[in-house]
Amino acid sequence: MTRVKICGLTREEDVDAVVDAGADAVGFISGMPSSPRNLPISRAASLISRIPPFVTPVLVTSGQALAENSDLVKRIAPKAIQLYDSMFSAETLRSTFNASLLKPFPVSRQEGEGGGTDVLAKAKDAARGYDALLTDTYQKGVQGGTGLTSDWGTCGAIRKTIAPTPLILSGGLRPENVELAIAMVAPYCVDVSSGVESALGVKDPAKVRAFMGKASASAERQAAR
Repeated sequence: MTRVKICGLTREEDVDAVVDAGADAVGFISGMPSSPRNLPISRAASLISRIPPFVTPVLVTSGQALAENSDLVKRIAPKAIQLYDSMFSAETLRSTFNASLLKPFPVSRQEGEGGGTDVLAKAKDAARGYDALLTDTYQKGVQGGTGLTSDWGTCGAIRKTIAPTPLILSGGLRPENVELAIAMVAPYCVDVSSGVESALGVKDPAKVRAFMGKASASAERQAAR
């Protein structure tokens, strides 16, 4: 079954809403000033404390922020870390923070169906040592969270190339297109942020429930095949 991660949460009521809707993972951004959903690490810690057992809290951050807040991150104990611009090896991070590691990987919107050997080789190399590869849409000067839809044909080819490492699909997903995305890519997990918002950083409970419903229906059809 395809899992769902809802990312970029900034408010207590949104945490409660996405957990109630059945999200498998919840993402909090800290140490990334360029993101409009960036939180102080102390604020992220407060929100993570609301997450119940069996829902995965994910800290979305940078290597520099981890180095500067190492002790606090250890106390927060996120189950997974989505890491940009790391200055440490995956082995070092895993032993230091005892968390699963998600590696972001930018995918162009113009790669062409299936992708070329170059992008597939780069994806395989990027996934090495990590627990999952997260594809996001490339946009010059932006570190993830672009809200743009990537080439799903390429993402599907990446999924096959990096197997058995799981692929997390993000970038421009919303209730209206998540069924098609799952059908085309068959990812381990789909990751959404702006596609379920009513305003920047404010999750819309109705959109969250619609996204969860569409993702679940598509995953059930995939499993029945």
